[in-house]
Amino acid sequence: MQIDRDEFLRYLGWKGQKTEDTLLQKLDEAAQKCLALASPRSVVRKFTLTREGELAGTGFFLQGQDIRKHLSGCREVYLLAATLGRGVDRAVSVAENKSAHEALLLDTAASCAAESYCDDISEDLQRDCPTLLTPRFSCGYGDFPLRAQREICALLRTDSQIGLCCDESFLLTPRKSVTALIGITDLPRTQSPARGCGNKCASCKHGGCAFRKRTEP
Repeated sequence: MQIDRDEFLRYLGWKGQKTEDTLLQKLDEAAQKCLALASPRSVVRKFTLTREGELAGTGFFLQGQDIRKHLSGCREVYLLAATLGRGVDRAVSVAENKSAHEALLLDTAASCAAESYCDDISEDLQRDCPTLLTPRFSCGYGDFPLRAQREICALLRTDSQIGLCCDESFLLTPRKSVTALIGITDLPRTQSPARGCGNKCASCKHGGCAFRKRTEP
């Protein structure tokens, strides 16, 4: 898990403009603090995927055309849940009472760290899988409903396994947490594992996503 400075800047809305050394120093300080506070934990479980889009034997059917298209041809999937732990959340809350700027930098650093941690997990799964895995796909991407997070958390028992809960609004606690699905294809593993969510930013309906990549006109 790492926090790439360029990614950090991108999450902050940087579009290539000049950056001052003082800002870069603050970014590095926020990144170091975030990594020191993080207690990353994850749980992964493999399921058979039926033609009807059910994780076999669970009663959980994947809803939405985007997730079904993403997993087209996959007969098995990994369910993934990951969190940075409560320490980062507490630090952001404390920072909010001192400095909005400091809180923003720490919160953004944590978003970068969570994404990087999920990338590491995806790469480990690919390393152990003889066939190609799809990029991960999370609830809320495209038309895959956010409410599916509750079912994923229940299936993975994230509350007891990693201290991750899903509330009545289908939001995760701790906040810097991720749930996702990764498809297991029948294709040969002939390329490097894909990083990131795998969603095409230009067509994604979530325009406010912190991970959204800038597209050229």
